[in-house]
Amino acid sequence: MDTKLKGILLAAFGGSMWGLSGVVAQVLFNRYSASTEWLVSTRLLSAGILILIYSRMVKKDNIFAIIRNSKDLIQLVLFSVFGMVGVQYLFFKTIEVSSASVATILQFTAPLFVYFYMLLRGEKHLKVQELFLVFTTFFGVLLIVTNGNFTQMTVSPIGFLLGIGSAIAVVFYTLQPRNLLTKYGPPMIVGWGMLIGGILFQFIHPFWQPGFKMTGQSYLLLAVIVLFGTAFSFISYLASLNYIEASLASIMTALEPLLAAVFSVFVFKKIFGLYEIMGIIIVLVSVLILSNLGNHKSLKQVAVKEIERDSIR
Repeated sequence: MDTKLKGILLAAFGGSMWGLSGVVAQVLFNRYSASTEWLVSTRLLSAGILILIYSRMVKKDNIFAIIRNSKDLIQLVLFSVFGMVGVQYLFFKTIEVSSASVATILQFTAPLFVYFYMLLRGEKHLKVQELFLVFTTFFGVLLIVTNGNFTQMTVSPIGFLLGIGSAIAVVFYTLQPRNLLTKYGPPMIVGWGMLIGGILFQFIHPFWQPGFKMTGQSYLLLAVIVLFGTAFSFISYLASLNYIEASLASIMTALEPLLAAVFSVFVFKKIFGLYEIMGIIIVLVSVLILSNLGNHKSLKQVAVKEIERDSIR
């Protein structure tokens, strides 16, 4: 197989599985009345263990090295609590109170907030072209949440706020651990971030108390979220960077919100209005262009350009 094609397929698989995991989580919420707190608790703990095993067994990382450095350990805990937990919890809570498609597309706007942060920090200068893309993205989001009727929202206000909150949390998730990622590599940092967050979440909702009757199907749904939607997708995306450029790999991640919308049509029989479809297309195109303009680094590209790896999810 051609190496470029292999890289594209690996990146596409990662993006697809991220999109699928959100839809599967919605099935778990709707059919079994599972809580976000239990799902995040279980997902973080399980995926953290799996990714650390990958980091140790495949990457041959010394996964305990960061624990011996108190300064780095403090930064890791901050990343885990305010970055990893913030992104995961707000994203899945948005799915619970709204839908997977809305949660995914709202979180996909995270590069806008990275962009604003860089403007405030003086790392970027305001450009007309980029400002236009920012406005078109917000207009696309407005179409999605109102379906063209600007007098009322088709998405609940709490769902909208949680979704935007998850996008803002991605800014901290992306930018705060840059030094740690450079020093230790994404698998170790993401693995520990998930594991620490998962352990802390046991005090909120222990994984052994789901709050509903577990069945064979619910175990299967959970396995899809943990294995395919978290561990395998993360590893697949990282592997793709060995064969293709980061910019191409980041484009493949646009499959996440796109497939979340498509899966929602088939799984939940959701019917998107014309303006909602237009909004989704506008957001996808605007964010992807903004992410690749000039010196701007999107939520995917920040990590790739600065540490030659990607740590998202």
